[in-house]
Amino acid sequence: MKNIFTLLLMSFACTVFAGDFKLGKVSKEELEEKVHPLDPSAKAAVLYKKGKTYFDIDNERWVIFTEVEVRVKIYSKEGYDWANVAVPYYYKRVSGESVTFKEAATYNLVNGEIQKTSLNKDEEFTEELSKTRRQKKIMLPNVKEGSVIEYKYIVKSPYIYNLEDWFFQDKIPVNYVQYNLNIPQFFSYNRIINSYYPIEEKTDIVKRTIIDRHAKITLHEIAQEYVVKDLPAFKTEAYIDNIDNYLLFVKHELSETRDMNDKVTKFASNWESVAKVLYMEDDFGDELKKTAYFKTDIDALLSGVTDDRKKMETVFNYVKNRMSWSGRYGLTSWESVKKAYDERSGNSGEINLMLTAMLKYAGLKASPVIISTRDNGIASYISVYAFNYVIAGVEFGDEVVLLDATSKYAEPGLLPVNDLNGYGRLLREDKTDKEVKLNPTVNSRESVYLTAQINTDGIVTGKTSNRYYDYNAIRYREKYADINEEQHIEQAEKKRGNVEISDFEFKDAKETEVNFSFTAKGAEVIGDKIYVSPLLFYAETENPFKEEKRLHILQQEGLLLYLQFLKAMR
Repeated sequence: MKNIFTLLLMSFACTVFAGDFKLGKVSKEELEEKVHPLDPSAKAAVLYKKGKTYFDIDNERWVIFTEVEVRVKIYSKEGYDWANVAVPYYYKRVSGESVTFKEAATYNLVNGEIQKTSLNKDEEFTEELSKTRRQKKIMLPNVKEGSVIEYKYIVKSPYIYNLEDWFFQDKIPVNYVQYNLNIPQFFSYNRIINSYYPIEEKTDIVKRTIIDRHAKITLHEIAQEYVVKDLPAFKTEAYIDNIDNYLLFVKHELSETRDMNDKVTKFASNWESVAKVLYMEDDFGDELKKTAYFKTDIDALLSGVTDDRKKMETVFNYVKNRMSWSGRYGLTSWESVKKAYDERSGNSGEINLMLTAMLKYAGLKASPVIISTRDNGIASYISVYAFNYVIAGVEFGDEVVLLDATSKYAEPGLLPVNDLNGYGRLLREDKTDKEVKLNPTVNSRESVYLTAQINTDGIVTGKTSNRYYDYNAIRYREKYADINEEQHIEQAEKKRGNVEISDFEFKDAKETEVNFSFTAKGAEVIGDKIYVSPLLFYAETENPFKEEKRLHILQQEGLLLYLQFLKAMR
């Protein structure tokens, strides 16, 4: 259930409690525990997770601190990954966010005694994710089956409009999680809760004094506490996108601020303000205006092309084939679009802003479309910071054709799978906008034509032609793009079981076609009867839907149509 409401000062008080957990106080009972009491299959479990977010003043500016303490039990080797921790943050050279790890250590039971191994500096490092995103990572040492690890980190942020999202649930069981949020009287936030489990909530009004270099401010704060106990592991199901979209969480968006003189400033964004901000940016709006670096090439490319859809396809294929994606995500350019064009390589922002600029130059009604990719989660509110990616959109009347040139296998209207995440926003230069649906409307088809002959020993021989369309074709191309024919045959035989393949033929055009001859043990001979499955080696051997009850919607890249035609011969 999702509730959205504004946090307002309230006129009552109640006692806020906290769990009795402290860093450094790992017990022998925790170390001796062999399996999780509620989930014996768990490879690890969060014993407790405590977070608190509060505001302070630094150099006469508001800043937000989020402190998080975590203790995790490792039950098996499969749980070792939980000892590798990454915390993403927004980066700016002067005034960005910062992340600091503290009190990180691994605890083991050695000869009945608790042994502590602290984190060394060389086990902590920073990784660039994009021009404006980095993550601080640690790798806890001396992790074994039965270890307990714990750590604390602090995020310092100057972005009052961007409170940290808080996730209660995870892919492993969570015994106890607590989150405290204190909001000064000068700020109001819209709240979004995604909850499938009961949350204990308490709210209080507290008085606090903040001392800065030149001022002493006494204020009131809303003190909120959320507690959840015994959360089960989130079970990944077939046909699901980013699990963060389904976990138990609370998120906030700044609604308004109120100064000392009671002057109110509204902050909840609208799409016009988002477009205005982006079009004013050097690494977004200005990049869409530059044409000199590609003008000669595009003029030659489109010479004699008059049909608008043909122009779109020609420019798209040109950018897709010329450019190599660096693997870096970005809503904006990292270096510059011209540099990316010259070097034939760039991040997603550079490639798709370049594509948009070329389409506009070609006389098409093209605009950037900002999206949040699957691995970034659903954009829950209207803000530049909710989006991490940009693609191109071309309008033909009421129709919008979406384009992403980072993938060599994408087509107009067929985006890479990671782009398929709800809705995006097309932002026109005149600051008007349009919501666009990212999930495909076309059917994702696969057809099999098979001719088979069965002998008296149950051996099946024959020929098969397999055709893949749309997203099935894209997935097939991506999977087998970097292997030779011998490896292709080997994987095809492995996929289909006890099958010997010959006369292999792979055709990669608009639709992908795979043809081959085969010999297989595909029938069972009992007496004078032969029993054979009509699907032969194409039959599903495992049901992808394993849970007794499915809790989450099914995500599929278009409706899957599977057609099989079998001709049996004596």
